Amino acid sequence: MTVEQLQDLRHGLISICSEVSLFIRAELDLVSQEDIVSKDRNSLVSYVDQEAERKLVAALSSLLPEAGFITEENTVARDNKALMWVIDPLDGTSNYLYRLPHFSISIALMSDGVTIAGIVYEIMHNRAFSAVKGGGAFENNKSITVSDRNKKSEALVVTGFPYEREVRLDDRLAVLKQVILNYRGLRRLGSAALDLAYVASGRFDIYYENELNVWDIAAGQLLVEEAGGVVKDYRGGDDVLRDCSVVATTPVFYNEFAQLIKKHLS
Repeated sequence: MTVEQLQDLRHGLISICSEVSLFIRAELDLVSQEDIVSKDRNSLVSYVDQEAERKLVAALSSLLPEAGFITEENTVARDNKALMWVIDPLDGTSNYLYRLPHFSISIALMSDGVTIAGIVYEIMHNRAFSAVKGGGAFENNKSITVSDRNKKSEALVVTGFPYEREVRLDDRLAVLKQVILNYRGLRRLGSAALDLAYVASGRFDIYYENELNVWDIAAGQLLVEEAGGVVKDYRGGDDVLRDCSVVATTPVFYNEFAQLIKKHLS
């Protein structure tokens, strides 16, 4: 697909996410404890995730009928096609279920395993962070770039915690200690897709996390890269989607922070 075709597709994605976000917001105060299912430790799901995914699949099938799907909630069979939609219908489900207004829709389009278009839609603010490969990154159609801060003392770092939190806990705490001592501040907000979008838009300077899934990070990775940032796995390689570990930063901060990750977590 050409960049021009992908830009048209990007506008279609914004429209689809805007529509589905109306449903997600409408259900926010209607979900009860009885509607919540624990998929795994600290991993929750509700009918809202599942119904939102069905709506996205239906709309995306119309937008690009030849594409297959990889979805978090498995509401559609996975087909191995040249073009694949990768969908997280509600990234930050725990935030949503606890009425914390920080969650998103994440959609990526992959061509033969390479992400060529993506969107992270911040539901409660109607903000669309979107990108196409070779065509830049945008926030509500305004071009965005990563931050130009160049001092650690001014850099804001964001991370997340895996479900199995006791695994290598001392190593994780060692990284947190260095961040607390040397950087402006540390945040843990609960939506990996939005964390990446916030790096792309210059709100955060560094994001790191592992034990993720492809639907958490595929769109966000493209956003950061198209906004001028660096995205690598914990070993410093390019296999982010397979390894499901992420260090996403501005170019200024990458080398030093990557060494910190390699020392303790790789």
